[in-house]
Amino acid sequence: MKAFLSLFFLVLNLCNAHGQTHIQISAPKYSGEVLVLYQYDNYITKNEKQLAQCQIDNNGNASVTVDISETQCLFMRYEKLIYYFFVQPNSNIVAEFAEKEFFTEKEKINPFFEPVFIAANVADTSDRGFNKQLINIDYKSDEIVLEVAKQNKENDRKFKDSLHNVFINSIAKSENEFVNNYARYRIATIEYLFKLTPTKDFQNKYFIQQPVLFHNPAYCELLNSITEKYFLHRTQQSQGNAFRQAVNDGNLTSIKESLLKNPFVFDNDFCDFLILQNAFAEFYDSNFSRSALLTVIDSLANQTVNASIKKIAQDVHNTIIKLLAGFSPPDFELPDVDGNIKSLKSFAGKYVYLGFFSVNNYGCIQDFYLINYLFKKYGDKIHFVSICVDNEQDVRKFIEDEKFNWTFLLHNNKSELLKEYDVRVFPTYYLINENGKLIKSPAPSPSEDIEIYFQ
Repeated sequence: MKAFLSLFFLVLNLCNAHGQTHIQISAPKYSGEVLVLYQYDNYITKNEKQLAQCQIDNNGNASVTVDISETQCLFMRYEKLIYYFFVQPNSNIVAEFAEKEFFTEKEKINPFFEPVFIAANVADTSDRGFNKQLINIDYKSDEIVLEVAKQNKENDRKFKDSLHNVFINSIAKSENEFVNNYARYRIATIEYLFKLTPTKDFQNKYFIQQPVLFHNPAYCELLNSITEKYFLHRTQQSQGNAFRQAVNDGNLTSIKESLLKNPFVFDNDFCDFLILQNAFAEFYDSNFSRSALLTVIDSLANQTVNASIKKIAQDVHNTIIKLLAGFSPPDFELPDVDGNIKSLKSFAGKYVYLGFFSVNNYGCIQDFYLINYLFKKYGDKIHFVSICVDNEQDVRKFIEDEKFNWTFLLHNNKSELLKEYDVRVFPTYYLINENGKLIKSPAPSPSEDIEIYFQ
């Protein structure tokens, strides 16, 4: 279900004409709050881009106007909830956010916590039917997957076939081309998950010689599923060593020549799309040279004449260099325990040993004692900065009890910061030089001889 729901959080593209879209928000439980509406830049990196913000008045209402050129899914993130709805250019939306739910203490410090997705109720406006169609398509597909699991029918081809047919017949033809494409590739997703069609027939039916829908989430999510680890699988096939060498050499021409020999990779745009998808995914594994993958991405951005491909390539480039040695990591503005706002730039001029912690985590506590030793020895040359995800009272009490004197910053529930720094476990470390560039990313912990780098 989460895989299907995640489809809502992707940029959608329907038309090229810009238009003013008016959004009225009804959120009585959020009175006085400033709410931010986001969209995704593209489906590969899934970077959240702020589109608008508004303050909810005492009656629980607010309104914003956005200038958009394409159909989009907007979402509002608040604590453990994410509300979403679809908008089109030149339309009016009344979106209702009815519920409000806060993190538990454990959820606050869990970098893997997945929020609860809720479809905003769209009132009787010009886009109500459009939203209802898209949301119902996903609800129905979710129900089919759940029914198979509930009935324990994963191996029952006839049962899955019947449900798939019911799903197809339940979706009415729409006058909206985007809705029809969305339904087509949601149906295809069920067909793929249930293994109802042989691979070659499936590819012919849904991809080969079909339009490349760069910004349709149902299309993109399905493509991502069937091409996962495509580069790695290619190295295990005929002439796989030559393909691996082409990737590790950063040779875009040779990579494309090899991929285009496969009928599945039917044209240049599809090939470029596939390359970006895999280059981004493989960058965080160790199967290929990182520097070579970056070269491939940059070469593609420079050579393509497709505006969508160029934009995605630039987004991928900007995303992966954020945590690459030699580049500047994401900046932040966070309060210390005395209420002073600190940014990463505040520590310019000295090396920075940056870490993400929970004061309620045993491994973090053990590391704090080692950091205390390093701080006393190198504190005149290195800033030790610890970002803590716990509540202020716990952090303040801990450092007062232990008499730690380096810089402790409060996370303030900024989950996007954990994503930007790819924090998957606590503690996680980065070493930054006096010019604000990453030296080690991630950096060794105190118990892994970070002192060698200090010396």
